[in-house]
Amino acid sequence: MTDSKTRFNLHQVDYLRQYCQSISTRPFLARGASLTRCPSCLMAHDACFCDARVESNLPIEIVLLYHRDEIHKPTNSGRLIADLFPKQTHAFLWSRKDPEPKLLDLLNEEDREIVLLFPDTEKKNLSFEVKPEANTSSTKKITLILFDATWKQASKMFHLSKWLRDYPCLNINMEKQKAFLVRHAKHDMQFATAEVTAMALNALGHQEQASQLMQYNATFNQHCLMSRKRSGQIRATT
Repeated sequence: MTDSKTRFNLHQVDYLRQYCQSISTRPFLARGASLTRCPSCLMAHDACFCDARVESNLPIEIVLLYHRDEIHKPTNSGRLIADLFPKQTHAFLWSRKDPEPKLLDLLNEEDREIVLLFPDTEKKNLSFEVKPEANTSSTKKITLILFDATWKQASKMFHLSKWLRDYPCLNINMEKQKAFLVRHAKHDMQFATAEVTAMALNALGHQEQASQLMQYNATFNQHCLMSRKRSGQIRATT
């Protein structure tokens, strides 16, 4: 389905954002709220980066568990995953006690290998490294679960999600993956959702899709900066 105002078919993150807007009791006012934005990429029109969006397929699937605040942010990078891999990306609001039935149904599908993409420092015995060569012989579909939020929020979400504690965590060798990153965060572990996903894809042997996501994320960051500069100009003249 294509929204009449957008250039692309709506994906699961788009639908989730629309749902959250429909049940919100007050508007979400972020920096640059007064800007006229592209309905597809959410940037200011003169910072639109829709031309960089090329849909592809992934041999694995991604589940994004959103914090309620994150879904509204134009700077959210989780949606970039859905932009590029719409058929393999699922999006749900996170809940501590009452996860959505559709999410539970997905996690309970017998043909899925569910893996959390979050560093579990307390229970290292749950962590394991998925070998790319092992993936080709497995009949189960690897499904990565990510918490889409700030680092502090994601850590809290992880530790409060008792219903996810039985799933293993993907063990990523961070030192090896740092060389793959186009952009480094200020803290060694504070990467954007898109970057973490790209590192996981690279570690699992899907280098082409990982590079595509990192390049798209780099373009996204450049246009976010353009949009912020535009917002600053508007504030300066009002």
